[in-house]
Amino acid sequence: MKYNTIIIGGGLAGLTAGATLSKFGKKVLLLEQHHKPGGCATTFKRGDLIIEVGLHEMSGLAENSKLMNLLKMLNVDKNVQFQQVPEFYAVLSDKKDFVFPHGFEAATKALIDRYPEDEKGIKRFIKLIAGVRKEGVSLPRTPLKRKLIYPLMPLLYPNLVEASRHTVGSWLDKYITNENAKLDLVAHIGYWGDDPYTLSMFYYSMPFSGFIENGGHFIKGGSQQLSDHLAAYIEKQGGSVLLGQKAEKIVTENGLP
Repeated sequence: MKYNTIIIGGGLAGLTAGATLSKFGKKVLLLEQHHKPGGCATTFKRGDLIIEVGLHEMSGLAENSKLMNLLKMLNVDKNVQFQQVPEFYAVLSDKKDFVFPHGFEAATKALIDRYPEDEKGIKRFIKLIAGVRKEGVSLPRTPLKRKLIYPLMPLLYPNLVEASRHTVGSWLDKYITNENAKLDLVAHIGYWGDDPYTLSMFYYSMPFSGFIENGGHFIKGGSQQLSDHLAAYIEKQGGSVLLGQKAEKIVTENGLP
């Protein structure tokens, strides 16, 4: 066969996997049923406007982060421009509008200035989500190591343990008294879910704290720039990206493709 790796679906996951495998010598064939690569990381035009399908802001672009190291490995940093947006998000309401800034210190101050009666809970919130991210990225990757440290989890990873015992809604109800403060803290929840009472506090804390710590970044020209680069990278490494193509059948033998 001409290819030893076939990837079905050309979203960012498929493109990144294909580009990485190509980087390390695999002959990749990527199939995408749409007429352009990227999935949610695609754009289209309406008049003079470039409209994002889904991805319009990224986090995790701190120097020496795993994501940044991956982007550098695939030459993304040399071909795609990332621009930091000025703040995390804004809440517009019949009350005074609220802007959630980047940076843990700035975010803590902005929240306490708005809701001084919840100062203790706000500080606990920031400490928790920052701790979840720090502990989460240092958690052992192998099942054996995780099993060995399990009895020591409350001591070694107290924030992970606390977050894993709560939904976003149950945690906020326990530590934040002002209902408007709760609304300001979940205004961005559409990125991770649609119900704070079913969304894990752990799952919410990881990306939420990433945006606060490192800021959000917009891809200049739209996310299609990133997707097109990854597709071109695969082809430059000798692979193929076929658009407008569906996988009709997956042939397996003894449960393996």
